[in-house]
Amino acid sequence: MPPTTTTTRPSAPAGTTVPSGFEPGSVTFVSSSTGFVIGIDSSCAAGACVALARTTDGGFNWVALPAPDAGYEARNHQGSTTAPPVSEVRFADELDGWIYGPSLFATQDGGATWQQVNLDGSVVSLETSGGYVDALVSPCTGVQGQECTGPLQLYQAQATGGGFSPVLTGPSVSSTSGVLLHLSLHASVGFVNMSGVGEPNQAYIYATPNLANTSSWKAFPNPCARLTNYGFDAFVAPDTTSLYTLCNGGGAAGSVIKAVVKTVSGVSTVTGTPPAGGDPEALAATSAGTLVVSAASGASWLYRSTDGGATWTTAKTFDDGGIGFNDLGFTTATKGVVIHGVPGPPTNVVSQLLMTTDGGASWSAVPIG
Repeated sequence: MPPTTTTTRPSAPAGTTVPSGFEPGSVTFVSSSTGFVIGIDSSCAAGACVALARTTDGGFNWVALPAPDAGYEARNHQGSTTAPPVSEVRFADELDGWIYGPSLFATQDGGATWQQVNLDGSVVSLETSGGYVDALVSPCTGVQGQECTGPLQLYQAQATGGGFSPVLTGPSVSSTSGVLLHLSLHASVGFVNMSGVGEPNQAYIYATPNLANTSSWKAFPNPCARLTNYGFDAFVAPDTTSLYTLCNGGGAAGSVIKAVVKTVSGVSTVTGTPPAGGDPEALAATSAGTLVVSAASGASWLYRSTDGGATWTTAKTFDDGGIGFNDLGFTTATKGVVIHGVPGPPTNVVSQLLMTTDGGASWSAVPIG
């Protein structure tokens, strides 16, 4: 009988003191206690160095970790840095993580070291779950006026390391600026939206019941087609059997008609209509039917439902001119996170990490330092 071999994985780095000028831009939690935030160090010599922080006690204490040799690029402000640009962070566990948008860097030692990954395009969305990481890649760089040609591609890799391989080819694009490209994974299932490019008014949504089977991605009916003249905004799979989708209708004067659709076993049902205030941004959901929608226009709002979308309350309002949110999501049935604002220029409004421990009923700013 051959000898048994085991692979010893490294310990996560201890970390150092978080710089006083840390401003958060993206957040990911891998458990109720361990999370990571990427942003900028506004106190560094360059004025906006990429910075990474980690907590292992639910946000009470934070340490700084090494960041990749990259430049921070605020969301929707492409071309603002000459270094490989990044803006988002995702981790699968305390060791395996990715910093991306549009460049891509990976770590398998908790951030102690980072390696740049070339997928022949710009990573516009990335999620990890169930031992896999999926990346949606565009041939477009996002730089204003720069032409591009080619299809959107979905790549997948083992979360613990190894190369990315293409698993799905989407529509050809000439630009992906302002397009809502979206991924949602939960354990074995996955969903990707590539709508807004290619053939006008054509919904390009795909799903897989098994991430381990790379050939199982198939076209998925657009849940927003359940409504007349509604477009797609975001979706989230809170478990392996259901999908919630946020759709938008007509709008005017800082308000947009919104609807939430729940899909189970291929059947989509409109469950409710969030408040009209603000342009819809993101949707978070738990398997018990607690939903939170973020929206922004003249202000920024977090709307909450505890009955699957039938009734709604306003959980949080910021009179901030509509700087909006990023990375809204639930870590557990009661704990959730979101980034309010965008670090650094051009907004120059100090961003903050918000957390909830009561299912989105209340949100509190969490100091990182």
